[in-house]
Amino acid sequence: TKRLKKNHACEMCGKAFRDVYHLNRHKLSHSDEKPYQCPVCQQRFKRKDRMSYHVRSHDGAVHKPYVCSHCGKSFSRKDMMSYHVRSHDGAVHKPYVCSHCGKSFSRKDRMSYHVRSHDGAVHKPYVCSHCGKSFS
Repeated sequence: TKRLKKNHACEMCGKAFRDVYHLNRHKLSHSDEKPYQCPVCQQRFKRKDRMSYHVRSHDGAVHKPYVCSHCGKSFSRKDMMSYHVRSHDGAVHKPYVCSHCGKSFSRKDRMSYHVRSHDGAVHKPYVCSHCGKSFS
């Protein structure tokens, strides 16, 4: 078999790709830009395919056979469920801390989304009739 030449190099790190499409997709790894947003929960993504897969999780289109025995949350992958289960016993490293309330997160994007809730940037149209707390 003939091997494809990787003529398209990233000017930031030197990694080479066989075509411009893969080079451009790689360049996103050097950026904090996340141009694709889930229309359901507003989580942002660098790649459209990752966002599309995520969106399907909202309508149950993704098979999730792995269920957390602590809280009932389900997952499509066993490793993701195992990682989640560790959150119940505090074993998950959460280095990102909200400066407003001290809540900690394992991912920077989730902390950033949370921080926006303190200044009203996150729309929360539903209000609990029991305690008055707003949620989306």
